[in-house]
Amino acid sequence: MSATRVGPDRGRGQWLALACLLGPALVFLVVFYLTPFVRMLVESVHDPQAAAGLGLFSLEHYEKMLASGRIRRALMRTVRISALSTLITLILAYPLALYLREAGRRVRTVVLSVVFVSLASSLIGRNYGWLVTLSDAGPVNSLLQALGIVTRPLRLVYNESATVVALVHYAIPFMVLPIFAALIRIPDSLSESARSLGAPPHRVLREIVWPLSIPGVFGGTVLTFSLCMSAFVTPLMLGSPATSMISQVAAEQFLVQLAFPYGSAIIVTLTALTFTIVFVYAVAVRKVFRVHV
Repeated sequence: MSATRVGPDRGRGQWLALACLLGPALVFLVVFYLTPFVRMLVESVHDPQAAAGLGLFSLEHYEKMLASGRIRRALMRTVRISALSTLITLILAYPLALYLREAGRRVRTVVLSVVFVSLASSLIGRNYGWLVTLSDAGPVNSLLQALGIVTRPLRLVYNESATVVALVHYAIPFMVLPIFAALIRIPDSLSESARSLGAPPHRVLREIVWPLSIPGVFGGTVLTFSLCMSAFVTPLMLGSPATSMISQVAAEQFLVQLAFPYGSAIIVTLTALTFTIVFVYAVAVRKVFRVHV
């Protein structure tokens, strides 16, 4: 009898705890993400001639966007910069995550503190730092000239390269932390067993550590790619009008042209494109590595 009464009470308690844990996050997502996105979606298909009684639904803004060469170039540039930034970030972050896995507690604490400080620092401040560092009179050009590698300053800012460098700097914490979390869950006994059987370190890394860390790599690359796809401040400060990303084009439509339906269509397209790329990437990772991500 008592067991029968305890069962439903325990189930209700678990559901209440789950609601308390997930409720605030769900409310935040609905209020600050889902609701604005739905409003932009509705705005993007609003017929500009609806006031004349000619209908309420139209794909005119999407047709105009797809017919625009500037929009197509900005979209391709955004995907290219985001993919390149994600790849470079992975190449830099994975060895750091491996080092954190093998480091002692004190060294790990210090390195993670530096990573968290970088994560919490001002994005605008970091971008200004790169502007100074990569400027014509900055330390990079000064060093190159002092070493005799170049005779005049190189143009290192207001181009795609500067944007990629700043995006990589911004995204490294988002790549390191998921990979590190996946690496520390790998039992040390697996690597020790492989080494005891004569496997060299590079083979242990390739056949044991790397496959088991794929969930963390997937999470880090998805986070990094999504952040780069939606980046606005960094390409605005370190890029140029000729290298503008799609977020800058959308902001121009909202803030300068006051073309809210057209800007909404651009944002909806960017969101759909990002989700599509991430979905295809997830399917490819599952098929190639045969892991659940």
